[in-house]
Amino acid sequence: MKRKSLFHIPILGSITAVCMTVIAMLILEINTAFAHVHGHDDHSTIQTTFSPRQIERLLANSTRPDFDARWLTPVLNYFEHTAMETDLTSRQRMFYARLLQHEHRFDEAQLQLEMLLEMNPLNTQARLLLANVALNQGQADEAILLCERLIGQTDLLVATTCLMEARMQQKPSEIHYAQLQKVTRFSERAPVQVQTWINEVLADMALYTDNPEEAIAYCERTERSDWPVSTWVAWSKAKLQMNQGQEILTHLAPLIDKTAVPNDSMLLYLALAEQQVGGEHKWIKQMAQRVQLREVNQDTSHAAEVALYYLYLADEPAQALTWATINWDNAKSLNDQLLLDQAKAANQVAIQSEHAD
Repeated sequence: MKRKSLFHIPILGSITAVCMTVIAMLILEINTAFAHVHGHDDHSTIQTTFSPRQIERLLANSTRPDFDARWLTPVLNYFEHTAMETDLTSRQRMFYARLLQHEHRFDEAQLQLEMLLEMNPLNTQARLLLANVALNQGQADEAILLCERLIGQTDLLVATTCLMEARMQQKPSEIHYAQLQKVTRFSERAPVQVQTWINEVLADMALYTDNPEEAIAYCERTERSDWPVSTWVAWSKAKLQMNQGQEILTHLAPLIDKTAVPNDSMLLYLALAEQQVGGEHKWIKQMAQRVQLREVNQDTSHAAEVALYYLYLADEPAQALTWATINWDNAKSLNDQLLLDQAKAANQVAIQSEHAD
């Protein structure tokens, strides 16, 4: 299997949304943000109604690398049914918007968040998530405006990080990275969820500017037990760039080993690490099986991961381009654009190579 350079794997377009949601939930003062859901391993019985506390716990846990995403489908069905039968409460609507975003149904998520802001223009939680949805949709200018509106309404660290991230998406520059570094020098005084998010944004910026060592350092400012999937992705990408794939296998694999249906991004980076290290193909095989499942079910919600699999693991650039294009139809962040550009370039090289032969 031909190996490609891993130096320019984009951070998955919508993945930082999960960390953004943790910050939004913190603003709402939900104190169960990283509690585990216990006693629900049997999926044979489908739950159709959920208490607010159950929903809070499920959404909070959805950011964890060992979360079984099958739990989110019945919750989404519950909200869709409830929305048809009666008016959602503000909290229910916020949760519904988060689930819609998770499913890459960005236009619908935007509608729910705009309804919340119509009812309460000072809803900082909704505005923060709406800014992230705008980035998912490739609307960096709109995200900047939304982040600017947060200044004076919420913690300055949160508003500034939102703004710098949006500006970086609009036009990547070391200037935005340096500005955020200055503003967040004292972020260790913030709650751990805010610290984790800020450090992740800084890590992403470090990766944009080809500083993987700095990206690793920022991620590791907080304990791995506090990391959402998006931080694991940033850290893993940096580790791969530093040729330290074994670190990914050492620290991430134990979290995923006992998960019935591992997160697609976590499977992808374990497979990439395994490819880099050599030896057994346990994770590569599991990622191949996951891709096959996505294709059989025509499930495009993880099109970016499928595209990266074909680009870097299966070495099938035509398939990578197909899935990168599908992903672009759903998500248009800077990272999604980078993925599409890489797939196009790899496919063009493959075509030229065939013609040369």
